[in-house]
Amino acid sequence: MKIIRYILIILLFSVLQLEANAQDSLAVNKTGLTKRQKWIIAGIAAQQAASFYIEYKWWWEDNYHPFVVKNDGGFDNYSLGIDKVGHFYTSYMYSNLLYELMKWGEFSENTSEWVSVTLPFIWALSIELGDGFSKFAFNPDDLLANSIGIAYAFAQRKVPVLNNFKVKFSYYPSQYYRDRNMAGWSLTSDYDGHIYWVTMDVNGLLPKAAKPYWPKYLNLAAGYGIQNFRPEDPPNTPGPALIREFHIGLDYNLSAIPAKKPGWQAIRNMVDYYHFPAPGFSKKGDESWKFKPLLLN
Repeated sequence: MKIIRYILIILLFSVLQLEANAQDSLAVNKTGLTKRQKWIIAGIAAQQAASFYIEYKWWWEDNYHPFVVKNDGGFDNYSLGIDKVGHFYTSYMYSNLLYELMKWGEFSENTSEWVSVTLPFIWALSIELGDGFSKFAFNPDDLLANSIGIAYAFAQRKVPVLNNFKVKFSYYPSQYYRDRNMAGWSLTSDYDGHIYWVTMDVNGLLPKAAKPYWPKYLNLAAGYGIQNFRPEDPPNTPGPALIREFHIGLDYNLSAIPAKKPGWQAIRNMVDYYHFPAPGFSKKGDESWKFKPLLLN
């Protein structure tokens, strides 16, 4: 099938790109790649292959169509834009995780930056091109959201003050799937269970004299989600209207936890892209704000 051949070409290009940029580290390390660096390259190649395979099985298998380009309405689309925020977050997180991994592997700064920008973009582009040959269609807005996520991750590494504003994700299975005993469930379709957060490191923004008055392990956060999304129902099925939901609450600043070893630092920073349940207020549609001791969805 054409999609399979296309995926293999993209995967090969991704691995070759990673290998080529590893030569920058070899210029510094004349003894060659370390065992850790070799494992990282192999791991990234395996992750890319697994991602493409899963995407093929979930979305593209037996679903080939001539290439189609289509915009779906941005933040007024079928999911009220939660899919666009998801595209932003996925590429943002992937870029930062790759950077953390490359730095832990002691690759050079140039190689770490190149890989953390190039591979996420190739991955996002490959998904959209694959979608273009399926019923989903190539969506320029999706690719734009991915690109902005990568750009913000890069900007955070270059402009330190931006690190006080991190994007996080939280998830709890929606009532829709719980009522069906999770039949047909997939994380990428259960939009009701998604919340995307912008967290603010208050302590990091305060002047030095004021820092003792705010705990460094506690952030403020604002979140966005939706309610009443029914992925398995046919179009125009009667039911509650799709609505937006907003959240304001606390967030745990895991990045402030001391970690001396680079490996533990990388793990800590990776886990900190998830927003754990914390007290806050939620507002759904036209309803008033409601306090929740632990915000799930």
